[in-house]
Amino acid sequence: MNQVDYIAIMPQTLRKQIEAEAAYAPWLKQGHTLESMSLNQVIMETVYNQMTLQEQQVLRLIVTTIGCEPFDSGKLEKLAAPVMSGADTRVGLLMLLKKGICFAFRKSWGEHVYRMALDGLALWHRILFMDAVEESCEALKPAYVELSETGGKGLAEDIFQSMVYIGQQQLKLTKGGTLPKRQLQKLGEQLSLRDEWFQGTGIKYVYADIYSLKIAVIMECLTRLQLMDLDHEQLGLNEVHSSYWLSLKESEQTKALYQLWKSVLFPGEAWMQHAVFWLEWQPTGVWISSQSLKHWLSAHQLMPIESDIENQGNGFEMLEQQWLLPLIAFGWMEKGWDTAGDACYRWRNHPLNPELTEDEDVRFYVQPDFEVLVPPGVSFSVRWELAVFSEQYKSDAVSVYKLNKECMQRGLENGRSFEGIIHFLERHALYDIPDNVKLTLEQWAKPFGQLQFSQVILLRCENTDVADRVRKLTVSSDFFLEAVGELAWIVKSDQLGSLRAMLDKAGWIPGKMALLDGTVSEVDSTGSSGGHIMKVMENTENGDIAFLEREPEMAAKGFIYSRHNIAYFEMEQRLPNIAELYPDLNGIPTGWMKDYRTYHASTRREIVEKAMEWKAAVQVRHNGKDRLIAPRKLQETRGTWSMTGLEPSELQEICWLADDWQEMKIILPGINDKY
Repeated sequence: MNQVDYIAIMPQTLRKQIEAEAAYAPWLKQGHTLESMSLNQVIMETVYNQMTLQEQQVLRLIVTTIGCEPFDSGKLEKLAAPVMSGADTRVGLLMLLKKGICFAFRKSWGEHVYRMALDGLALWHRILFMDAVEESCEALKPAYVELSETGGKGLAEDIFQSMVYIGQQQLKLTKGGTLPKRQLQKLGEQLSLRDEWFQGTGIKYVYADIYSLKIAVIMECLTRLQLMDLDHEQLGLNEVHSSYWLSLKESEQTKALYQLWKSVLFPGEAWMQHAVFWLEWQPTGVWISSQSLKHWLSAHQLMPIESDIENQGNGFEMLEQQWLLPLIAFGWMEKGWDTAGDACYRWRNHPLNPELTEDEDVRFYVQPDFEVLVPPGVSFSVRWELAVFSEQYKSDAVSVYKLNKECMQRGLENGRSFEGIIHFLERHALYDIPDNVKLTLEQWAKPFGQLQFSQVILLRCENTDVADRVRKLTVSSDFFLEAVGELAWIVKSDQLGSLRAMLDKAGWIPGKMALLDGTVSEVDSTGSSGGHIMKVMENTENGDIAFLEREPEMAAKGFIYSRHNIAYFEMEQRLPNIAELYPDLNGIPTGWMKDYRTYHASTRREIVEKAMEWKAAVQVRHNGKDRLIAPRKLQETRGTWSMTGLEPSELQEICWLADDWQEMKIILPGINDKY
């Protein structure tokens, strides 16, 4: 989830609490909002420089070791234990929560889980790590790379081909709610994706025993983008969302698809998350060696120690299987090998930073042999309309469509006219339409509409007595188009519901609609029996395409199961005051926090025990030097007791007997930090 998604579901009480933070006051006065501030690098760098040491330490710890994965306080304190006390950790986290840098959710049983937004993590990646990062990697750039693996035609292209197939078919689902095997096979044939590119991702999805990996990926995209409507009986396109989608440039589609995939399969390991961010900053067409990436991660202490990687498998293989291979599959990256035998990668089509400006008016060529040659850059909206009345039989750098009689009929049956088709071809073709093509299309279209089958709703009566009684009931109403003989009428489709209600009230039971051969009709209560191939909206300047910007975790449920269910937890209504982090704070003498002096042995022990309870620190005078100790353990030793703890400033553990130090007081982060 992203910052705006968290802020959108944030209770107003919490929003006001965050906006009341002193660090944000000058920016709010300048007209900034919480949304704009939270992703403004200049503002957040300024906020970082104003943070306390605890905040900075906890923030760095979350960014480097947890990333945007959910975590609880226990995990964070365990990670922080070698460098800071539990109280310091809790206070640092609370201050980050109060600045909207992390977010707190309450589980159903009352426990809390925390998370940093994905784009928030990307922002802190830039602030903390992206200054002067290229110098150390320059020497590791490969001199020669042999290309070994390139991907398909592009995910946007595969989505388009899937939409064409779905839009031109009536896809009925089986009783189990899946597409039949034959239609799954046909859909798979439209795709350039291969299952092996996704075998290492570990994705889990619905109907995994029926749908292949590549089908699941396509279904995920269609569902999350809300391009597809799926009920219990059939699958079809959502006309409004699909129309807007097709009107977008390919670069806009690719960016939306990348962000979608990022939300679905973003790596869980923090070091891999930073590897993804680092790769996003690399330019298109430049080979990046795996050694360069490892060097950068190590230089910023983001790479886990070798033993951790070995426990999980080869670290870079994990990154490749989980993240890089799918990007290759989608046509966004390529893989090669340098002369040293190291894997290298480069952006083939950067989804966030496209290099080429797309031509708004790339045109196709209509050939005398009825072929239409479609070069790269012809918009998806134009290709969609072309596919309505022609057949694509070659998809390559240049796609080839064929005009034929069957496809012409399909176009006419879906609301297109001969004049409209000719106008479309003339508008989008680079040269004039050959005369023989025009003449033949006209000949194919001429017989259309001169006679046609009509599917109507017919009310039939069993005999003349029943017909007379119905005629009297309906004489003053407007239910029928015309009579068919003495026993039947053609019903207006928009009046079917009202007519049925009247007949029911009069005691008649028409029953389910049936065909004359005795089978049940699929016509619904409105009289509609099938869909049509939609037309793409040409003017989308004022269109609502907010469905693309909505975080997929917050939108329609997809096919691929999410690793987290945090979206179903309730965001915390308010954040506690720092004093609330110390239960029974008023139950201890205030002198323990204020007076730096020698206490009685029993009191000293009480202070240490209370510090341990609160996971806080004590300030002590040891051998003439003031030191801050976070006690971890207190135990009986040879008739006295000893304190074992961490000295954060020296990152070392101490173990002292009860009389090894003199003056002391308890230090509570956020309450009396000075010592």
